[in-house]
Amino acid sequence: MTYSNSLQKFIQQLVVSSFLAICFLFSFITHSYAQDEAPTDSVLTEEVKEEIVLEEHMDIILAIDVSSSMKVEDVTPTRLEAVKSAAQQLMSVHATARYGIVLFAGESMIYARLGDQEVDLYQLLEQITTDLVDGTGTVLGEALDTSIKEFERVGSTDRKIIIFSDGATSESDNIFKRALLLASKRDVEVYAIGVGGGGEAAITTPDQEHITIKSPYNDESLKQISIFTNGKYYHAESFEEMSKIAEEISLLLNSK
Repeated sequence: MTYSNSLQKFIQQLVVSSFLAICFLFSFITHSYAQDEAPTDSVLTEEVKEEIVLEEHMDIILAIDVSSSMKVEDVTPTRLEAVKSAAQQLMSVHATARYGIVLFAGESMIYARLGDQEVDLYQLLEQITTDLVDGTGTVLGEALDTSIKEFERVGSTDRKIIIFSDGATSESDNIFKRALLLASKRDVEVYAIGVGGGGEAAITTPDQEHITIKSPYNDESLKQISIFTNGKYYHAESFEEMSKIAEEISLLLNSK
């Protein structure tokens, strides 16, 4: 009986020891596997940093005046065509930014959403005409407001507007100033580019008739925009000047 009890205790101790050994081995293997699969703190930190960088974009909206006066030919071939060329130049230099396009005349509209990967912005720019937006006038304030709403839609933090126009705003003073105040509060930096000059200039009518008119141009509102938003005002009276302005703005954006 004594021998049997001793053997039984020995067997029980052996079973317990074996079980503990198996548990320890399983725990060791699991811990080792987890260490192999989990990234180190330094790797994780780099991945987080990279993700943050990828999520931060300079967002640029090109706000383009498409009122009928943009067909004036004092800037060859027309004011609008010079603007479209400058916009393409800007996008090619600062290719890492996300771009959107707002068109305005008597009202404003989103022509291309910010960061839309499914559209060819260069092709869309080529297709811009003065017939795309209804109404007469130049709603600069509304164009700013539309652009700011687009920034907020995508959660932009680095916000730039490059606005091209040849005229003062046709809105009421209150509406325009409210848009300026909103742009300032939202930390939107605006580069305002006046296109064209005074005096007489040629324009082609829908019937393809070339006539001479008194060239409409007023940069007062554009200057106010640049002051309120800590941006900068430019004036281009030729295609070459427009190209140089686009180059200067590109350098400024690349330095930020």
